[in-house]
Amino acid sequence: MDVIAHRGASGHEPEHTFAAYDLALAQGADMLELDVRATQDGELVVLHDTTTERTGREPLTLDAVLSRYGRSTRWLVELKDPEPSWEGRALQALVDHDLVDLAVVQSFDVRALRRMKLARPDVSYAALFRHAPSGRRLDRVAKHSCGVGVWHGALTAAFVAAAHARGLAMRAWTVNGERTIDRVLALGVDGVITDLPDVAGERVRAAGAAQLPQAA
Repeated sequence: MDVIAHRGASGHEPEHTFAAYDLALAQGADMLELDVRATQDGELVVLHDTTTERTGREPLTLDAVLSRYGRSTRWLVELKDPEPSWEGRALQALVDHDLVDLAVVQSFDVRALRRMKLARPDVSYAALFRHAPSGRRLDRVAKHSCGVGVWHGALTAAFVAAAHARGLAMRAWTVNGERTIDRVLALGVDGVITDLPDVAGERVRAAGAAQLPQAA
């Protein structure tokens, strides 16, 4: 079970900052989740929105983040509005930093995932959904991806089982409250994407302890 820090420990520190990533790792997060997009001049930056109006600061570059943490963690890298003009450079950045075996690239754009799989089959991919996709769509996803990420409110045990039956890892987003975390853990997800990796880590440990056999 992976605790995945959504934009770092963004419930405690400003999202997509070194402070947020540092805290996430200090809190025991298994993976860092990043949003990557290209600026108008083609630079790859770590930024969720299309502008900096909400965050009010200059975004970190993808290279700076990968250089700082390297192989000290695993990576869940979401490409925002990917296009052929730059998506390949994002994949190459993982290669250049020797992180391919530690990273999963995800996107809501399934067509982009298919393109990237053809271009770089050595990289692992995951498809994102706001609603649980049908079994037929999961069949198609399994041809290019190793996992899916679905909004936690749309998850059911049957869907998680359907994803697992197709060899797909199942990650729930974005899960913060203790009761919500407990619910998705009970469904059998493989990863919890959260703004609060400290809280999620506690619930994961509690769930593991509850499953331990009791002494006679």
